[in-house]
Amino acid sequence: MQDAEKTAMKKTGLSRWLWLPVLAAVLMTSAVAAVPTSAQVGASTQEAVPTGTFESHLDGFAGVAGSRVKLSRTGAGRNHSRALVVRTTKHGPAAAVGRHEFGGAHAKGTAYVIRAWVRSTGQRPVALRVREVKKHTLQTKTKQVKAQGRGWTRIKVRMTAKAADSVFKLRFRTPLLKSSQRLLVDDLRVTPRGGKGGKGTAGTLSNGCSRTARGIPSCGTYIGAAHGGNTDPTALEQQLGSKLAVRRTYYTGTGVASAVKNATTDLAAGRLPWISFKPPYSWTEMADGKGDAWATDLAQRLAALNGPVWVAFHHEPENDGDIQEWRRMQEHLAPILRDNAPNVAFTVIVTGWHQFYGDPQYSLANIWPRGVKVDVAGFDIYQEYGSVKNGKQDLRWVDMPGYFQKIAAWARTVGVDWALGETGITDKAAIDRPTEIANTVRSMEDFGGIAYSYFDSELNSTAPWTLSTPEKRNEFAQVLAGSPRLR
Repeated sequence: MQDAEKTAMKKTGLSRWLWLPVLAAVLMTSAVAAVPTSAQVGASTQEAVPTGTFESHLDGFAGVAGSRVKLSRTGAGRNHSRALVVRTTKHGPAAAVGRHEFGGAHAKGTAYVIRAWVRSTGQRPVALRVREVKKHTLQTKTKQVKAQGRGWTRIKVRMTAKAADSVFKLRFRTPLLKSSQRLLVDDLRVTPRGGKGGKGTAGTLSNGCSRTARGIPSCGTYIGAAHGGNTDPTALEQQLGSKLAVRRTYYTGTGVASAVKNATTDLAAGRLPWISFKPPYSWTEMADGKGDAWATDLAQRLAALNGPVWVAFHHEPENDGDIQEWRRMQEHLAPILRDNAPNVAFTVIVTGWHQFYGDPQYSLANIWPRGVKVDVAGFDIYQEYGSVKNGKQDLRWVDMPGYFQKIAAWARTVGVDWALGETGITDKAAIDRPTEIANTVRSMEDFGGIAYSYFDSELNSTAPWTLSTPEKRNEFAQVLAGSPRLR
């Protein structure tokens, strides 16, 4: 396709190589699935240690008091994959107890968050009980929520360890269930919050959840934006009443100094910098090592910053050249960036449309970097309802949850976190569907997306994406107010 076609097809917001500043930092570890301790899996059970996803095994959970547990069918889970299903053989309480132990390998005083998502047949109370155990029970905490028949409800227990290397034993229970009904549990996480001696975490976000050195949150979705032409977002933040949690900026290969400067400013303001670079050489030359000195210098400058930074190289590559050379470039640059900068997340950003609905040459199976660690997969997906193409207004709503379902299912297969690198809605969409921004953010959270970056700019756009109307600005301010932020 030609550039004009590419712009319209991708989402009418295309490549934006601007010129301005950014920053990065220092922290460490990953806080993901529940962490098993020394508890071993018996030879007779064939069950793996806990992961919290319930994709291939029950994670050690068993039914008690007439209850039965099993894995759901594919598609019934929170990310449209699988979940833990709790049933009862008769009318009454239903409960599932974890036989494996969570936690361990921590100092006394380590703060933990134990969280999961629950859904039920109809509305009913569901309780998560957590017991800290070391030879005997040290403490017990219980949190109850009202699970819904439609949609997932998060349940969370905070607990500070009273002893070193203690473990947590979990139970999910609903007091009343019929034999035809069920309770679903998914995405269980047991993660340290950065308390004394906490393992596997480099910092704590404003919502109390941990984050890694590279800024990957254990829970929650960063909300932020690109603003103008790398314009200082302070005035925008004053209008919104909150700081951006993530800020997207764009640079050419000569813009490293500006990127570092802006990233420094962003980190000081509590914003996570997410930077795109157009490298100084062609994809083939970069893949063959011509840009190694440039990439190493970039990584070392970012490593000196006091916080996490996300970096992408040539986002939205579709129709810009030989996509396999782009893939080779990503594979070559990933270890240079990650090995030299423990605070920098390597991200790869594509349009999303091309991967799921376009030419097969751009499918994720064909273009995703192989043999290297990618921290975040970014997708630039816009709500195009209300945009005008070839003189005709498009009144078809983009199915954002449909996109997220596909992304989440794929992300699990490659073990990568995912986010929206760019998104936006038209002025008409904001009027005809006033809760579109909030709905999209909620859907992202349901499917595990960790960042939402709005494209508040007129650059290279063929639709009015900017936060220039009261409808868009007010709703964006509401979702921004609830966003986790760096501390």
